[in-house]
Amino acid sequence: MARLTPDCINLNIRGNTAYSILKQLADMAYARGFVSDKSVFLQTLLQREKLHSTGFGSGIAVPHGKNACVNQPFILFARKTETIDWQAADGQPVNGWICIGVPQAGEENQLKMIGALCRKIIHADFIEQLQQGDVSQILTLLNQTLSE
Repeated sequence: MARLTPDCINLNIRGNTAYSILKQLADMAYARGFVSDKSVFLQTLLQREKLHSTGFGSGIAVPHGKNACVNQPFILFARKTETIDWQAADGQPVNGWICIGVPQAGEENQLKMIGALCRKIIHADFIEQLQQGDVSQILTLLNQTLSE
């Protein structure tokens, strides 16, 4: 399963629309070699959002996508001080994003990663750590969650 490194975390992501945040996440994925085509991956994320918002609630969204342009399963985390309307299930705006990408043939990996995160993301202490933690704390938190 994917493991995060410090360069997979951006605690000062810019943008004030879903499109601008997803574009930056696609750029991050491309810059780290996780995807071969950032435009295709961006379109994958946008198409997923059109189906149903990835806003899980409590200020966190989990945009994700499966595409042949993804070289290996990966997870990115981004956060910003200001919130953005993400059409989340609880109606609350979002200021934290856990982005998941998997290769076209990686549905099992995607389900495992989303499942591991879903089991934790419902807990207030987990959300608080994502919202307040520094890079090192978030790195430890997410890597522990994905290895369970």
